[in-house]
Amino acid sequence: MAACARQGKRAKVILSNVTNVYSNLALEHWILNNWRFSKFDCLFVYRNEPCVVVGRFQNTWREVNVSRAQRQGVNIARRVSGGGTVYHDLGNVNFSFFTDKPSHCPAKNLQFLSKTLNDRHRLAIDPNKRHDLFIGDKKISGSASRIIRTGSFHHCTLLVNSDLVKLFGLLHGDKTLKGTATASVPSPTTSILSVMSRDLTSQTRDVISTSHIIDLVAENYLSLYRQNSSVINVDLWSEECNQDTESDVILVDKVPDKILDPHHESFEWIFGKSPKFSKEFEVSGNVYTVNVEKGLVRGVNDTENCEVVGQRYDPEVIYQFLTQDHIENIS
Repeated sequence: MAACARQGKRAKVILSNVTNVYSNLALEHWILNNWRFSKFDCLFVYRNEPCVVVGRFQNTWREVNVSRAQRQGVNIARRVSGGGTVYHDLGNVNFSFFTDKPSHCPAKNLQFLSKTLNDRHRLAIDPNKRHDLFIGDKKISGSASRIIRTGSFHHCTLLVNSDLVKLFGLLHGDKTLKGTATASVPSPTTSILSVMSRDLTSQTRDVISTSHIIDLVAENYLSLYRQNSSVINVDLWSEECNQDTESDVILVDKVPDKILDPHHESFEWIFGKSPKFSKEFEVSGNVYTVNVEKGLVRGVNDTENCEVVGQRYDPEVIYQFLTQDHIENIS
């Protein structure tokens, strides 16, 4: 437990009003790479418009119903940490705990988060060994981590009042894909308000909102370091704002352009980083194996001499190709 201690450090809280997933992930990544955490820890809190975020080592097509996401205008992103795929919307709050490498301790962070919520609202939130949070047998939070030489973060979701129907529909990709990508571990999922709705009055339901939980967690986080909450004493993020700013709480209204990384919105990162895989298509009694690497079709039945080779993997396009008179060169 010594590695989880917070003694002798100060803390900062960064609250993002930005709701774009690519901007928030870019800022999170930038903080990890540019700030040093030997003398202070940091809690970064953000929400996103509806989006799906896959883990660094996952196959996007296997985890996400890509066509549904595209039809609904839901962004798909890939983060720099491992772990499974998660759904974000404005009813979900993301907490990212930054610290130095020796102090990295997801279990401690989840104990803090569950205790904060349980003590205030008599919830029965329990962490498990996979660093998820559950109420009963339903999952309300998933976790992942990123550790580098100069620091680390552990981030987790918290489903407060998310659209669970939308979540369920988007987190069902093509499980027939064959490959070595990290697969998400499915669990029954719920939100805090879904569990509590039968026992909540409308007045209580208004209190248990994302903004209330953000304020509650930020205040309790600072109290761990014996710092008074200064959530109302915020600085706007600017090009000059850095880890030496005097405020304990930094409010982000816009992520500076220098921090944004267009690569993280690219096909090459979101889809092309999927480990190589294969997909079998059955057409008119024949089975065709399509091999995909870096998001591009590399061959069909080990043949590279066909029109779809070199194109971005799109199962609808491939199926249409195979059902037309374009398969004479495919043995």
